[in-house]
Amino acid sequence: MSRAIRPFEPRDFDRVHQVCVAAFTSVHEGFEQALGREIFAREYPGWQARYADDIRALIADPNVQLHVVEDAGVIVGFVTTRIDPARKVGELGLNGIDPAHQGKGIGKEMYAFALRNLKERGADYAYVGTGADAAHAPARAAYQAVGFDRSIPVVYYYRKL
Repeated sequence: MSRAIRPFEPRDFDRVHQVCVAAFTSVHEGFEQALGREIFAREYPGWQARYADDIRALIADPNVQLHVVEDAGVIVGFVTTRIDPARKVGELGLNGIDPAHQGKGIGKEMYAFALRNLKERGADYAYVGTGADAAHAPARAAYQAVGFDRSIPVVYYYRKL
């Protein structure tokens, strides 16, 4: 297997954004189904472009590192890590795996790498946020597989006025 995890380089931006959008398409489809078209359109307009903005903001943050996962020279996933050096807290942040490469253990490998990275940078513990919906079930399973074992459920309710 020719899989490698390496630091993000500016030339990776378009592919990372492409993987991000592909990885989160099913999540947003689920959101639209759950919320209905009207609320979804107001809450998530231009969500694909917003991920490009999110990635730009992350790579500009000095406390964030972005790494990519390559398989046979093709970027198939990415993960961001953020550290709060004063509190020694690490966050496994925005991350995704190309849907064509999901279910192959890449997420577990990527998350284990990210946790080692955070520990090397001085974090005493780490956290990750994810959704409780069905589309996030694989992510929850992968996080649990690398030792995340405590959670605080969050629920958002919507209603039309």
